[in-house]
Amino acid sequence: MSRTRAALVDVAVVLLLMALTLSILDDTFADRGYLVAGLVPVALMLGLALLAREWHEGVWWYALLAVGLFAPLGALVGLQRPGPWIVPTLETMNRVLGEVVGAPVTLVSSVPPVETSGQVMLVPFLVGFLAAVPAAWLAVATRSALAPVAPLVLALAATIPLGVLVPSLLVPRGIAFAIVVVAWAAARARRRESLVGRARGSVPAALTAVLTVALVSAVVTFLVPDDNEVDRVLLRGDDNTLAVSAAADSVVPRRSGGTDQLFKATGVPEGRRIRFAALDHYDGTAWIPATESPGTDGYGTFKRIGREVAPLHDGPTVDVRIQLRPGYTGDWLPMLGELTRIDLDYTDGRSQLDDVRYNQATSSALVVGGVDPRDDYTFTSVLTDGPLSRTDPTREADDEQRQPEGAFLDEYLRPFAREDLPPLARTLLLARYLRLNGAVRLTGTSSQRPVDLGIRMLGSDDMVGTPFQYSALMALSASRLGVPARVVVGAEPRANGVVTHDDVTSWVELQLADGTWRTLGPDRYTGVHDASGDDVDKEDTKAFVVRELKFDKDFTFPKGTFLGLDEDADLGEKDSPATWALGLAVGAVLLGSVLLLGVVIAKRVRRARRRRTSSWSRLHVNGWQEVLDAARDRGTPVPESWGRVSQAGGLGVGLDLARRADAAVFAPGVGPDEEGWAFWQECQALREEVLASADARHRLWAPFNPASLVAGWARGRTGGRSRRQVRHKDRRSRRQHPAGA
Repeated sequence: MSRTRAALVDVAVVLLLMALTLSILDDTFADRGYLVAGLVPVALMLGLALLAREWHEGVWWYALLAVGLFAPLGALVGLQRPGPWIVPTLETMNRVLGEVVGAPVTLVSSVPPVETSGQVMLVPFLVGFLAAVPAAWLAVATRSALAPVAPLVLALAATIPLGVLVPSLLVPRGIAFAIVVVAWAAARARRRESLVGRARGSVPAALTAVLTVALVSAVVTFLVPDDNEVDRVLLRGDDNTLAVSAAADSVVPRRSGGTDQLFKATGVPEGRRIRFAALDHYDGTAWIPATESPGTDGYGTFKRIGREVAPLHDGPTVDVRIQLRPGYTGDWLPMLGELTRIDLDYTDGRSQLDDVRYNQATSSALVVGGVDPRDDYTFTSVLTDGPLSRTDPTREADDEQRQPEGAFLDEYLRPFAREDLPPLARTLLLARYLRLNGAVRLTGTSSQRPVDLGIRMLGSDDMVGTPFQYSALMALSASRLGVPARVVVGAEPRANGVVTHDDVTSWVELQLADGTWRTLGPDRYTGVHDASGDDVDKEDTKAFVVRELKFDKDFTFPKGTFLGLDEDADLGEKDSPATWALGLAVGAVLLGSVLLLGVVIAKRVRRARRRRTSSWSRLHVNGWQEVLDAARDRGTPVPESWGRVSQAGGLGVGLDLARRADAAVFAPGVGPDEEGWAFWQECQALREEVLASADARHRLWAPFNPASLVAGWARGRTGGRSRRQVRHKDRRSRRQHPAGA
């Protein structure tokens, strides 16, 4: 390979590997403009390295020019801020140097897909530039096989923690990267070799390396799939603890001004509630919004967003417009469902999109510095909420989701924590108990301290609380019973879409096994009695549980109730993936056994047909062919084109039998039948001897080896073509049969 051609190959490989590395960020950014920011410095460094090599300049000049190009190149392709005559200004270059350090943290602090503009674009630029500076020089100006690979592998390792939690095609990208790296390193190593006569080609070695890596990667991926993808380590984002703590005080909007209206919501489906904030952590005194939501493995934090947001679940979408009123105060943006897009009205609002922080786990959004009444906005979201029944499977609560600070309720919840009931059934049984035995008051404090939720409510003979206290008690009890739960504060808009202070309410959400959250409405757990009325005779919890379970067991359907099934009801048992895999494995084993048994039967049938031939000389031919087939099945075939004597020499046995077979084929007449049968028996004995001389593995495999059957099939096809060719040439059939045929 010429020097120029080799250099072009190196340039192409470096560009390809950097493109594969940067493509890991494909799920992070809204479009592929990030590839331009990442690959332009790579191409520029490769060109600079080629010029330095052509002009015979050393690495010091190359490094000096690369350092000088960092700031202006970052301003052009990273921040996309060209100055007059395209040359970036000093202010812009200073911004590059100041923001490049915090760019990775800003990127991972943003909910994907991130818009390809601003500070975050310095991340792909930084990855491309830092990897290309050493890789370009080592690839173009040196002959080392592995040195150019090192910075590219480091770039790959640095890019993975910057992506989303579960990037698409991460394993195939890694396999492709490994294949290209191994092939490239092998090709570069062969260039350095010099042998006597001529240089050794690099294509076979590179191809062998590629096939080895591809096969090993495919087998490992199939045998050991990476199902637990959430164990990946990601770079941590900004710490929004102060912002979330400040927003916790304004979960319920405070009354201010002379108006009672909070906002007007347009486009909200009937019966749906607008949420302000989700409170998913009990700190021992109250439910508060967590800085990192429990059980979310890192993604449940408040992050920056762009106009587009990738939802976690599928479902119907809805467009909602929120027009804030002067009476709304606080830090929370009223939301509905899982956000997919948001557009703020900047005309008379003071908040910008950079001020919004959104938590995908709780579908809650806050504004750093507080919401201004002029901040009207429109958003699109996915609706995932639906009905909740006690047969729905729930997610198993981890230690954080069980809210350790709520352990004071365990004593009161002991009658409901029955092992024979699933967690959701326990939770709904408790909800029914609270509803039937509790009284509600609309005045007074809504304290959530242990003494108020425990002794004064669930542990009291006179259970009285506000609706918010019932929500807090219900969510905390559900968490202790094993169902992930949280308190949500919001409001249900009126018919005209207006929401006032009096419409603000709270409810509980429970997490199902698929990760979605279902609403447990306050009407299912809030006490139905009036605290200002007569005293309520609270039923003992143990007696209540026994009575309710006995009612479920003894319940009978009223006469005339239809107990049939729908015509389209599916009564088939749903097979799990493990069952399918086991079935496929058993099927494959059975199919393989049938095929191997078929090979044994086919050989026996072939031997019987050869033995029953009516031709005296053909019996000699077939007998010797049995010996050749035995040698082929044991793994030591001899060429079919050799004569029988040469074949016997190749086998090291049967020289006398080979000569006798040739004599019979070319004999002028037919010999005695006894001679043919004797020859057949001797060939069978030699066949057993040939098989017995092989090692145990080949001897056991020989009866099932289809090699001789395939070779016989190939001989038949070749013989048929040769006979047709003779007929075409001589216009008559060949007559070269053995004697006596």
